[in-house]
Amino acid sequence: MNCFEETEFIIDYIENSIYDVDISDISRLTGIPCGLYQRIFSYVCGISFTEYIRKRRLSIAGFEILNNSDYVIDIAMKSGYDSQSSFTRAFKEHFGVPPTRLTNDIYQRRAYGRFSFHSNDETYYVMKGRRIMADIVKIEYSEMDERMLIGISKTEAGVKAAPELWKVYFEGEFSEKLGRLEEYQCDDMTEDYIGIGYAADFIDDKSLGSEYVVGRYFKCGTFVPENMVCRIIPKGTVVKAQIKGKNIDDIIYNSYVLINDMVQKNGYKLDYNNFYWSEVYTYERYCNPANNGADELILDWYMPCIKERNPDIKEKEKRDVL
Repeated sequence: MNCFEETEFIIDYIENSIYDVDISDISRLTGIPCGLYQRIFSYVCGISFTEYIRKRRLSIAGFEILNNSDYVIDIAMKSGYDSQSSFTRAFKEHFGVPPTRLTNDIYQRRAYGRFSFHSNDETYYVMKGRRIMADIVKIEYSEMDERMLIGISKTEAGVKAAPELWKVYFEGEFSEKLGRLEEYQCDDMTEDYIGIGYAADFIDDKSLGSEYVVGRYFKCGTFVPENMVCRIIPKGTVVKAQIKGKNIDDIIYNSYVLINDMVQKNGYKLDYNNFYWSEVYTYERYCNPANNGADELILDWYMPCIKERNPDIKEKEKRDVL
């Protein structure tokens, strides 16, 4: 299944278990770590996993208030609230009125419906009337030797956002320091690039990942300069993709979805046991076009993957759950 079909499957699970959703089930159903899948859900749906559940529960509660004789406190408890007052506050925030003043007209205008998706063609998907554009320029698979990622991490630098870490990377002259280690660069990194944004250990739908490092790839045994960190990138198969977009936000927003879907079409699957992604900012495809005000940019991506032996088995296991 592609990301949209997989998300449709998870939404089916949510709707069938709306009052008993267990986040740990998501990893079991998708084979993807919970934090990473929550991030994927946000990319695909434009809303966080937990917020989607909250809004759907409140909308169902509104329907029940209008259509049956249950007490508000009973509906509140069933919806996951520990008191009628906390439920009323959330309900008023969602519908604009307290439960006792809800009308059919207000409900029709402000209820949050179930998400659904449909594909339009192979370059974009339509979701709730909103078009998401994206494009894969090139994709290939290769065996990558173990290597070192040397650079600076968001934890040690004390920053939370990627742009902040890249600013530290340049202003602190870390880029120049790594440039002086050019003789130790990995042999397969043949194109000139300014740096790599490496993300791993995704714990929720908002963070970059517990790990976010800006740096460059080097051969094992390379000296690590002072005030820098090293992460070992394991040997294995990687998918290398080039994603084109009008700006960096469009590229970041769409890349995982596109790569994951194409990997499956090519008979592979992403390796979630060792998952990370590396954004490789080449001069030719990204930096120079960005500096020259180009209409489109291309960002290179590396992700670990494995050859899929029998994808039909996983699909059957998922269907059996529901």
